[in-house]
Amino acid sequence: MSTPIPDNIGERTTPKLFGMFFNYGLMGALIVQVYQYYCAFPRDPKSTMAIVYTLCLLELVETGMMTFHAYRVFGTGYGDLGALSDNTFVWLPAVILPSLTAAIVQAFYAHRVFRSTGFRIPGAVIAVLALLQFGAGLAWGATINSKGNQADFTSGSPSTVVWLTSTAAVNLIIAASSVFHLRRQISTDGNKLILGVRYVVETGFLAAILAIFQLVMYFASPSHKYFETGVWTLGKLYSNTLLALLNARAVAVGGRDYEVPPPAPISNAATLQFEHAGGSSASWLTGTTGVTQDYESAIGRQGVEMSDKAQNGQGNAAAV
Repeated sequence: MSTPIPDNIGERTTPKLFGMFFNYGLMGALIVQVYQYYCAFPRDPKSTMAIVYTLCLLELVETGMMTFHAYRVFGTGYGDLGALSDNTFVWLPAVILPSLTAAIVQAFYAHRVFRSTGFRIPGAVIAVLALLQFGAGLAWGATINSKGNQADFTSGSPSTVVWLTSTAAVNLIIAASSVFHLRRQISTDGNKLILGVRYVVETGFLAAILAIFQLVMYFASPSHKYFETGVWTLGKLYSNTLLALLNARAVAVGGRDYEVPPPAPISNAATLQFEHAGGSSASWLTGTTGVTQDYESAIGRQGVEMSDKAQNGQGNAAAV
């Protein structure tokens, strides 16, 4: 006899389902950003390119494993509470790989903060917290793997608390340091909407908000799995944040923030000479002022000559 489905089944499935939806959406955005990076920055340092393509590979593996888990829970195991509670496969795509992705991105930000500000302390704090959250993520994943079907995200293990807390703390420090750097780097005279998007995305502000949401939901509602949405989403958000930061160097010609350069002065323009069949010469300047009067008069003379030749040709044809 099958176990009856409880009334609060939505509280158990919805966080996981929405987390997977967001994961797929961010994976699509990441692919577009990686392609843009590939086209725009072929001469970037090899270390930066290695980070980008490693993150892309890790995210592809994570998405594939998450898809298999979704197939087992919502496909072949649909309606089976045992399949919903089976976390034997979750530890790698939900905990280990996102922790590794987060550590890589956080280390990149630590290096960037140090180089942009010249202060060692903020970068060192970010690096230490990145290692702490990665170690806690490994411990949490190992705990889930050892418990198998009995594993639970809401078990309240110390590694879970350390992972969530360190993740929120390091994201807040990164966001604050990046806002300080971005305010010095870019002008505030541009499009306010674009500036706002850059502040939100490039500084890791979204990742910080999501990490805080995870931490609050974990302690506020320990009997539910609301924070699981962030577990499936945060890794992809890290990767997209890093790619957005790198791709922000690209300039869209003709875009909203693109400033058209002033036209070249006429004195710097080159003169081109053309010899026509009648022996007349024409010239124009390659600057932005267009065709000169000499060229216009030459075109007019050439048109008259062509008209005379055409009339002579018609007269000869009539005579024949």
